[in-house]
Amino acid sequence: MPTENDKRYLVLIPAYKPDERLITLTEALVARGLSVLLVDDGGQERFLHIFARCEQAGAHVVRHAVNMGKGRALKTGLNEILLHFADVRGVVTADADGQHTPDDIEKVIAAMEEHPRALVLGSRAFTGNVPFKSRAGNAITRVVYHLASGVRVYDTQTGLRGLPADSLQAMVAIDGERYEYEMNVLLKLREMNMPVVEVPIQTIYIDDNKGSHFHPVRDAWRIYRVILRFIFSSAASFAIDYGLYLLLYPLFARLFLAHPGWAAGVSYAASRIVSSLVNYHLNKHTVFGGQGGHSAIARYYALAAVQLLVGAGLTSLLARVVPAGLAKLPIDACLFCISFIIQRDFVFRSRHHRKASRDA
Repeated sequence: MPTENDKRYLVLIPAYKPDERLITLTEALVARGLSVLLVDDGGQERFLHIFARCEQAGAHVVRHAVNMGKGRALKTGLNEILLHFADVRGVVTADADGQHTPDDIEKVIAAMEEHPRALVLGSRAFTGNVPFKSRAGNAITRVVYHLASGVRVYDTQTGLRGLPADSLQAMVAIDGERYEYEMNVLLKLREMNMPVVEVPIQTIYIDDNKGSHFHPVRDAWRIYRVILRFIFSSAASFAIDYGLYLLLYPLFARLFLAHPGWAAGVSYAASRIVSSLVNYHLNKHTVFGGQGGHSAIARYYALAAVQLLVGAGLTSLLARVVPAGLAKLPIDACLFCISFIIQRDFVFRSRHHRKASRDA
């Protein structure tokens, strides 16, 4: 059981079916004066000798009776730290498969000393002999994560992370039992008002990373679905919007026989007013998880009013040179992209988080 002499930073390593590399890493970390907590996420008897050797080296070990996934193992470890290692200044999570070296772990700790309130990520360059699924998965996830969150992170899949001590309770409460947990942590950063600091580390893959249980598409789904939900919301609203536009245009065209552009603009405005009601409720509750508070509707309709005026004006102009039924499409495509960014960063973000961003 931990004593008063516990070190200021603790290295947390979840391990499922580990090999001798875990012993080597544990011994090296303890030799450098670091506290090590291992989570045995398997309960399989043939691996107990590995953990016993690590305990002999000075590590503290907690166990799951059955495999519960990396996310659950990390949260089990964090809970153990909150209960028994209350004096730590921060926690470094690392993988058990040899990808993270003691030197890189100490790099993360040095960055935590310099940025005590930030999430520190050990960021790989993905150069050299990197498995295709790892290189491609990280590249795709990096782009989609930025679109979904507005936060730029180069290595979204790194398991080498430095967690500030005052974030640990929040980290335990984040959803996710398996690899998606680490993605969910990144998605919660803005809500937690936690900055990100990345430090370069070695890119190490052993045996083409065959020992990894990570699935880039499956485990990045929580990120991808934010974008897909927004697309679905916009598609449903667009169907209503465009259907009304096509119905209303012939009616208004009779009123504005001499000005077909006006008929297109008025039809655009009327259809957008109706579809915006659907779009607001879908975006607030389906895409952005009900964030933004009661004032979100005022911000949404301020944005919608600007979009309506810009869209109606441009559609009115474009309808003079192309068929009115087509004039709306390219304009709405451009407004879709702009609208997502504004809704993500302003409309459905709470006042506290907007203020914190301004003060940062």
